[in-house]
Order: sequence, then structure tokens, then C-alpha cells
Amino acid sequence: MRPPTIYHLCQPRQDVLAGRIRDEDFAADLSQVLKGTAPELYKNPTLFFANTHPTRGLKDLIKAVVGRLTGADSQLGSILRLDTSYGGGKTHALIGLNHILTAPGQIPNLAEFVDRSTLPGEPVTVAVFDGENADPMNGRRMEEGILATTPWGELAVQLAGRTGYERIRNSDQLGAAPPGAETLRELMGEGPVLILMDELSIYLRKLKGSAAGQAAEQLTPFLTDLIKAVNSAPNAVLVFTLALGRGGQAVDAYGEENQRIDRIFAELQSVTGRQVTALTPTSEDETVQVLCRRLFESIDHRRVEEVVRAYQGLWSRHAEALPAVGQRDDRAEALRKGYPLHPELIETLMQKTSTLENFQRVRGMLRLLAQTVAQLWREQADDVTAIHLHHIDPGNERIRLEIATKLGLQAFIPAIRADVARTAAEDGKALAQQLDAGEFVGLAPYGSLTARTVLLHSLAFNEPLKGLSRPELNYSLYAPGLDPAFIDKAVRHLQEASEYLDDSTTSKLRFLTEANLNQMVRKREGQFDLETVRQELNRHIAAIFAKAKQRFEPVVFPASPAEIPDDTDGPYLAVLHWEGHTVAQNNVHLPELVVRLFKERGDNANTRRNRNNLLFVCADGLQVDDMLRKTRTTLALGQMRQGDLFASLQTHQQEQVKERHGRAQQAFALAVQQAYRHVFYPERGPWPEVPLVHAAITVTNASSEPGVGQKQVERVLREAGELILPDDAPPAPNYMADKTPLRRRGVMSSRDLRNEYYLDPALPILIGDEVLKKCLRMGLDEGVFVYKEGERLEGKNLPPGTLSISEDAKIYMVEKAEALGIWPPRTTASEPPPAAPAWPFTGGEDSKDTNKDTNDAATIHGGSDPTTRQGTGFGAGGSGRGGAVASPTTPPPPGVLERTGNIKTILTQLAQQVSSSGKGVCSLTWRMNSGDGFVPLALLKAEPGATVQVEMMEGGWSSGDGAAEWSFEFKGTPEEAIILRSFIEGQWRRGGERLLDIKYKLTYDPPLIWSDQGEDWIRRLTRAGLSTQMATIGLELSGP
Repeated sequence: MRPPTIYHLCQPRQDVLAGRIRDEDFAADLSQVLKGTAPELYKNPTLFFANTHPTRGLKDLIKAVVGRLTGADSQLGSILRLDTSYGGGKTHALIGLNHILTAPGQIPNLAEFVDRSTLPGEPVTVAVFDGENADPMNGRRMEEGILATTPWGELAVQLAGRTGYERIRNSDQLGAAPPGAETLRELMGEGPVLILMDELSIYLRKLKGSAAGQAAEQLTPFLTDLIKAVNSAPNAVLVFTLALGRGGQAVDAYGEENQRIDRIFAELQSVTGRQVTALTPTSEDETVQVLCRRLFESIDHRRVEEVVRAYQGLWSRHAEALPAVGQRDDRAEALRKGYPLHPELIETLMQKTSTLENFQRVRGMLRLLAQTVAQLWREQADDVTAIHLHHIDPGNERIRLEIATKLGLQAFIPAIRADVARTAAEDGKALAQQLDAGEFVGLAPYGSLTARTVLLHSLAFNEPLKGLSRPELNYSLYAPGLDPAFIDKAVRHLQEASEYLDDSTTSKLRFLTEANLNQMVRKREGQFDLETVRQELNRHIAAIFAKAKQRFEPVVFPASPAEIPDDTDGPYLAVLHWEGHTVAQNNVHLPELVVRLFKERGDNANTRRNRNNLLFVCADGLQVDDMLRKTRTTLALGQMRQGDLFASLQTHQQEQVKERHGRAQQAFALAVQQAYRHVFYPERGPWPEVPLVHAAITVTNASSEPGVGQKQVERVLREAGELILPDDAPPAPNYMADKTPLRRRGVMSSRDLRNEYYLDPALPILIGDEVLKKCLRMGLDEGVFVYKEGERLEGKNLPPGTLSISEDAKIYMVEKAEALGIWPPRTTASEPPPAAPAWPFTGGEDSKDTNKDTNDAATIHGGSDPTTRQGTGFGAGGSGRGGAVASPTTPPPPGVLERTGNIKTILTQLAQQVSSSGKGVCSLTWRMNSGDGFVPLALLKAEPGATVQVEMMEGGWSSGDGAAEWSFEFKGTPEEAIILRSFIEGQWRRGGERLLDIKYKLTYDPPLIWSDQGEDWIRRLTRAGLSTQMATIGLELSGP
């Protein structure tokens, strides 16, 4: 169950929600309150206390002052010091004192702060010195004709009017000797008196280096006499403020001056023996409540616990990714107490941002948070369960202004604009905003959330405070509804692309005001003109598709047919230029240049003959820009690794340049291969003008083996069955005869036969001559071909010799050779077959495995072995071309489809049945009684997603005259069957009768979705010459 959002539990104050808060609304000015010129929020007692949280310190201050003024508590000291940092509520407390003592009737919630019955019954004289408004050089106008230049001058006017000022005018005008204690006591009169002295540190700073500097020297004697005067009056109180942090150390903009005032009062305390009572108006643990009171009209604390439990669960689940909490985990209590403000938000503002010279603690926090609250309620972002640091958006113009001007951090503006956020008035998007619109589109703005958090942790005065660790970042960001995996991704993207993220350390994330290596690289990238980039990209493409150890002869960027030879030295791979000849993935067209190059040769528009010796690869139009970007990056980093530029880098940057250059080179190669993913190869296809087919290389395949561009082209042709390599199984002899003019002519030279594979796009592309020789050998052994070269004749039952591919070597169909009287040759004595080797065979890694499954076995029978079969079963297959397949004696079990007959026909029928059933195929059984039964072995052994088992139930050889025979059985893997096959076929070549009953079983896990599998197999088996053969094929379907 999702916890409630801040929009359900909190109601902001109207001025916050409407964005009507002005800068002056945050500037508590004591003098303006007394003069009645302050903003309504401060001068109106009702509004002031409605927005004020009753802190312990404020209530203690009021109690102490009231007790002294009324004489109800004579034990309390008459000198009170308010300690807190700049903007920590000191002036706010003094204003509160003034309102309570001068207008208690206008405070409806007075009871939250003080018991009304304890207040003085007579008017209290309030005199104030506000160092922020003092003018020691020109004088501050107090009344008509009175310009006070010193603290004692201002206090005299407020305590005793014009008469009082005239009493000490000489001291004020000369700025030399302040009035003594008796004079000051005289000015106070006999009624209750409250003297408030605020911002003395600012007053001291104003005196520094000025002609009024003598007054600074007289501050100590003045304060000494003032304390004496206050102590001598029974109903007088002096309250002064001092901006000191923890341990009595001044940490803000006026630290030096505050430290000096602290020393002055310490000296006075020792001299006068009078104790100064120190109070803190707002303790650190109350800051968050002060903020919530000012920002929110109401908070439903009854349901806050639901939010706390959600965060507790989150922190528990991801404890290893978060900072260690020690023995006492107070995170839940801090969230409960400060809701809706996340504890880490307050901690960062108080411990880091507050160290900045111009940050006014509570006042500064209110300025940032008021804008943040208004923006959150305006945008109503989903799943905001608490207000985090990352909700402070520097893309908000008023928050940007706060950072740049109020905090004096203009130096960070370039980093903010480049990496974190741009305002609505600025063009373009920062890096984080680009990530939100791209990588994280439709999700939470992980890029911005991460970048904002890092930025705000970077805004601190002390160097060690700047930045945060990954666990600290996680603690700041983790919230219900956010996915930690996307946060990790955002961090990686920022580290890779940020221009101002500190790249000198991996322990902390922080933004700098100076550019990092990323920006140096980008600037360097911009220095290369387009022509330089084009040349480098062209050179790189040529290198990627180069011939070295690859299959094809590359022709890079051909512009005319004359650049591509029309011969048999290929196959030629034409790599078209990425400018002007690209292909769109979603709307594939045949580039005009491809058509021309394929149809023509030379410059005279002659027709190209060797069309099956040419294929094309083209770039994807959408990937061109990425290639150019990667080219620029590679050039920039390569240049940065050289000479003075490299030497000028810091050590850590030098290491990064070397490492990034290596990665850039790999990414460059990858970008080229992912762009060049459109292949056009010879085959009947959708374009009537040329027999070409399009295939798109998948992104996965394009990403493998960067720098070896031909590999992906080879792979796509192999998957389509359009490329035959030297180690492949040969096509069936009859298939080759049918697909070439050999059967029609009856005789062709082996060279002409080989050339057909260069000429005819209907044939696969043949690499080398080895597969053709294997096909010819098979045809000779099976009695399909006769080979004649000079006087040498070779065919069935004749000893094998070396086959050559030449004009002198003639290949005859056996029928043609018989008609010409070339075949059969004169009878020669047959040689007895060699003894069969023992199983397992030696030779090959599989035979060395002594831990094979005990079900894998092969048995060879022959000679006088008692297990020899006595001639049964031989001859059913003739020469191995047409053996019938026995019909199943029992019907197939439920869930099994089984058919016997012509392979093409039954595959078509089975495909229709499977498709209509809507089920997958768990296993396929394929059985043949034919000498061609070995042919599927090469096709089925690498069937994707299948485990293949081969079983030869019955096989052997007979001399035909009963003089010799042998038989075998086998069950094992395709690899083992291939070893056995090479032996068996060697024996079969000696003539006689052969027998083979072989079964293949393919098991699919998960089940195979048939779709077009049947048609794909028919096409592959047709090419192998098997589609018209007989077989029994069974399919076991998934499900009930």
C-alpha cells in the first residue's frame, strides 16, 4: 500500500502557495518594526505569532525578561545574550519580545509563549540598537535634527528623547568617550526598561578602516558602563545577540567581529563580576519545526506514521547501500518530527549551506523552501511522500536567483546551466534535463533529482564539506516510488557526460566551478571541422571492413560499376558511402546506386555477369549522426594524448584520457557496425528490377566483435542459408545438378560448374572450392556423376582420386556418360573392405571423454563376429537414393503429430496443424531409411534452441554377392555421429549395397513456437536436395 503524499497531509500557507512572499518578508528588521515600516508579517503581532513556533529558547527568553522587568524573579541576571548563527532567529526573538511587551492584546495565541498574568502592569520602555541599520559615518536619523552615529547616541534618543540625546551629544558627535554609567542610568529613568542590541558584529564591520574607527575602540568601555547601569536598575534588562555556532565558534560571514564581541563580554564578565546569561532562541533540533510552522497552515500528524513506516521499510531493505547509522538510528524520529521535510534536507541546509557567508540560516532556508513548496503544489508531481533536497530546483528562476545573488555563488551558474537545470527563459536543456527527456522519459526525473542533490551538497564554505558519497546520495534520494537502479543509472550518466562534476576523485560526488575533463574533450571536439571528421570516419570504415582474415573482398565507397570487378575473385562486398546512400529501418528501399552497381559493369553500362559474387552493406540513416559524434570524440581524445596538451593535464586526468581514448575507439567501431546494418544479397526478392533481398543485422549481432565489420555480414548470410563455407556440409548432388545447367547439358567442366555459383543469384554464395569438391565426391560415390580428366576416369565403385576445378576436368551426369560410352569402365576386381575400427574411435576431442553418458553407444558388426547380421535388410535403399520408409505399426500417442511421406509435403502439413493448434513443439523426431539419411546431420546438429540426439537403429554394407558384409548400431550426439559417418561413407564408396535406418530427435526447452519454421526447413532441405525424399516426422506438442 502506498503511503499518502504531501498533498494529502499538508496545507501550505496561502502566501507560500500563491508565491506572494517577497524577499523583504524574510528580512526581520527590528528597527523597522519599532518605526512601523516593517512588512505586515513582522509588524502585525497577530500574524507574527501565527507564523512563529514556540521554541524552548524563545519561551525561556520571554520568561527571563518578564521576570526581571516585573521583579518577580530577582535571581535572574539582567544581561541576556542570544546565541545562534546568522539568520538563526535572534532578531525574530527580539521582535517577539517587543510585541509581547508592547501589544499582548493583539496576540490570540499568547498562551503558547507566556502566561498573560505574569506580564508587566505598566508600560515598558524599549530601546533598540540595530547594527545593521547603523550609519557611523553619516549618522542615523532618529528625530528631526538628530543624526546619531554611535550606539549610545541612538539609545539616548529612545530612552529619554531629544533631552536625553542633548545630554550625551558631545560623546556621540566626537565619537571619542562614551557616556559613563551614571549618565546612562539617568537616561533609563525609573520605569521598566528593555534595551535590545542586535547585529553588533555588522556595526563593527562598518567601522573597520573608517574614520569612525575610534568608536570601535570605545565599544568596550561603553558596554562596561551600560552593564553597570542596567545592573543598578531593579527593572532593567539588556538583551544582545551574538552569532556563534557550536563550541562558541563564529562560522558565518561576520565571524571575526562576533568573536571579538564575545571576547569583550568575557572580559566585562571578569571585570564586573556580572554573569551574562546565554540563551539560544532556536535550537538546532527545533529548526525544522520553525520552518514547518512558517510554511504550512496545517499538517495531518495522525497519518504521518504511515509515511514513516514506508521510509523505515525502504531504509531496511537497502541498508547496505545507505550510510551506517551507528547504535542509535534516529532517522525515523527525525522524519516524524520534521514531516513533511526529509531529515537529510534539513541536515544539509544546516550543516553545509549554512556555512556560506551570505546564508542566513532559518531565514535562508525559508527563502529556498517557500519557493520549493510553491513549485511542488503547482506541479503536483506523483508520489511525493516527503520534501527532499532534490526538490529544490535551480531551474526555478527565483531559486536560481537565490543561489546566484543571495548566496553569492555566481561561479556555479555555468555548472548549473550545463549539468543541472536551465530555467524556462534559457535555451536548450542541461544534461540532467536531457536525461529526463531521453533515458528516463515516462519515469521520475532521475537525472534532475540526482544532479540537484549533488549540486546542493557542493554549496558549502569549507572544502571538506563539499560533495557527498554514494551512500549519502542514496539516503538523500531514496523514497517510496523511486527505483534505486535508475538512480545508479543516472549517476553513471552524469559521471560519463557531466562537464563540471569533479573527476579527480571517486569517493565523493560534487560539482566544481571549473570545467572537468568532459568539457575539455567537448571543446576539443568542436575544433575539428566537418571535412576532417569525414576523412577520419571514411578511413575507419575502410579499416573495419578490410579483407584481413575475413571472407569478402571489400570495395569501399564505390561510385560507379567500374570500381567493382566482374570476375570470380570475390565475393565482393560493396560498402556504400554513408552520405546519400543510407537506408531507413522502418521503410526499407533499394538505393539507386545499389541497383546500378548490381546490374552493370564497367563504365559502358554493360551487363554484369557474376551477380552472385556481389553483395552490399549500407548505413542506417538514423545512425549517421552517432558515427560522426563518436568520430569527433575519438579524434579529440587522440589529440589530447599527445605532446604539451597531455603534459598540461593533472595526473588523474592523464590516466582518464588514456582510458577514455581506448573506450572511445571501441565505441567508434561499435557505432560504425551498428550503422552499417543493412545488407542486400543476391536472391529473388521484392524488387522486380534486380534479384536482391534485404536483411537487417540485429543490434545485438552488430555489437559483437567491434572492429570486425565483415563478421556481421557473414552471420546474416549464414542465418539466411545464403553462404556456404569450406567446412560446411555440401549440397546434395542431384540438387546441384538441378540448380545448375549440368543436368540439362549432361556434362560441364568443373570450372564452369564452379562459375555457376558466381553467376546465378538463385544459388548460395560459395566460399572456396572445398564444398563443391565434397559435393562432386558425394555424387561420384552415389553414382550420380562421372568425373573425367584426361585419361583418368572416376565414378561409383572406383578408387577415389584428387578432384580439380579446371576446364580439363569434366563432370558428367551418369546417364550422359553411359550414353557416350564413357561409363561404366571395364570391370576390375573389387577389393575387400578394410576391417572396421573398434569403438570408440580415436581422433577428436570427443573420443577422449571417458565420462560419456552410458546410453551413447555404437556397435560395428562384420567378418566372422558372432553378432554379424546375415544379409537381412540390404538392398532396400538401392544406392541410397530412394529407400522406402516403413509406416508406423502403432498409432502415435496423444499430443503427437506424425506423418510419413515426401518431406516437403509432410512438413507443410505439420506446419499447418501446429499453427492451428496454437501450441509449441516440445520435440521433433525425424526418421529416414536412405543413404541420404546422413545429409540432415549437418543441418540439424546446430538447430537453435534444441538438444539433438542421433540414433542409427540399423546400418551396414554388403558386397552384393554375399561374400562380405558388416553392420552397425549407434546412439549418441551429432558430433559423435559425424566421426562414425566419415568412416561409414569411406566404406560405402567401394560400391556394393548400403543400409541406413537413422533417427534424429530434437528436444526444445522451452517449446518451439513453430510459426514459419516449417517453411524455413523446406527451403533449407530443398537446397540440400532432400525435400523430395521420404521420411517419417513426428512432433510432440506442448500442453494438454
